[in-house]
Amino acid sequence: MPDSNVIILGGGAIGLSTAYFMNRSGFDVTVIDANEPNSDIICSWGNSGMIVPSHIVPLAAPGVIKQGLKWLLDAESPFSIEFKPNIEMISWLWKFRKAANPGHVRAGAKLLQELGLRSRSLYLDIGDKIDFGLETNGILMLCNSELAIEDELKVSKMARDLGMNAVDLDKSGVQKLETGMITDVIGGVHYPLDCNIDPILFMDLMQKYLIQKGVKFYYNKPVTELIINEDKIESVKSNNESWSADYFVLSAGSFSSKLIKKIGLKMPLMAGKGYSYTLESPQKKPSIPAILIEARIASTPMGSKWRFGGTMTVTDSNRSINQKKLLAMARFVKNYYPEYDSSWVHGCDPWVGLRPLSADGIPYIGSFKKFPNLIAATGHAMMGISMAPVTGEIVNNLILGNKPNFNLDMLSPDRF
Repeated sequence: MPDSNVIILGGGAIGLSTAYFMNRSGFDVTVIDANEPNSDIICSWGNSGMIVPSHIVPLAAPGVIKQGLKWLLDAESPFSIEFKPNIEMISWLWKFRKAANPGHVRAGAKLLQELGLRSRSLYLDIGDKIDFGLETNGILMLCNSELAIEDELKVSKMARDLGMNAVDLDKSGVQKLETGMITDVIGGVHYPLDCNIDPILFMDLMQKYLIQKGVKFYYNKPVTELIINEDKIESVKSNNESWSADYFVLSAGSFSSKLIKKIGLKMPLMAGKGYSYTLESPQKKPSIPAILIEARIASTPMGSKWRFGGTMTVTDSNRSINQKKLLAMARFVKNYYPEYDSSWVHGCDPWVGLRPLSADGIPYIGSFKKFPNLIAATGHAMMGISMAPVTGEIVNNLILGNKPNFNLDMLSPDRF
């Protein structure tokens, strides 16, 4: 007899959210994670905490590769590639480039909007049971160049065409909403439906809630082997220990593709290295979360704290810190909030994490054809917190055999 109905590989926000829905459906659930509980190695730990139905443009969009190539020689650029001439990276880059077309953006925008709105609704439902401090003030897109505002207004129009609420703002309009700090921008867009949370608080409270509900957790257990029996995964091993189950959920972030490579499965996935700073009690902080468009920085007030983070370095598994990118990110915040001083980060330990990047900017959510009891729930890039609940709900419905509400073909881990 299996040890559990469902084993979830990975205890970040997506793994926890999946455990929440599986447990609610009456399944016996086990979560296995390679790290300490609430470890800052987990990608969710350093997330900006934004819940963003407004983020409808997939990472693989026209111009991304071109812009990235322009930035490659700029040591302070927000995007770069740590290129290694191996098959995995070359294949990923080729697929990413192929997906970066207008048709993919249109299809992806509709799917990402549907996923984002459903996830927001589920956060509200979960918040009735677990008080993790959901903030519903919306999110600002802040621009201080004409080119950036022009591009953002195109995105806001696309959002409104899809039925989203998006408010275009001039300089004074931004300042009327942002009451915490003076802004130095030429305009922006406000998305009122967007929300934010403190991801560390969310994961801590979710874990405690799940333990009370009977979910079993095993930490410091890096999975070293997947045991196959015909067309199913039978069990997983961590050194000398093993656990069996009826279903296995793969939510191990950027490590996911390396894990399943051992059983002959290919799921194009690279790591997107990013950084964040969390200021515990800054002299001033913004009142509303924002994306600082040109700098590619996410800024989020979290209670008395202020977190900002960004940059995207496509890599395999390199967690080393690029000091020039880190310092540039901390300095660029002043371009939008002139009252901020980069000296505020002195003595503040930076966070570095590896976001799981799919090859087309759309998450991998669904069963593998070769092993139907193995279900992917990864590849969310910067959207892991935003899409955690809807991902958990989709996985739960797949195992229950319920009809999906989303285009699972676009989410399939076998789509490449």
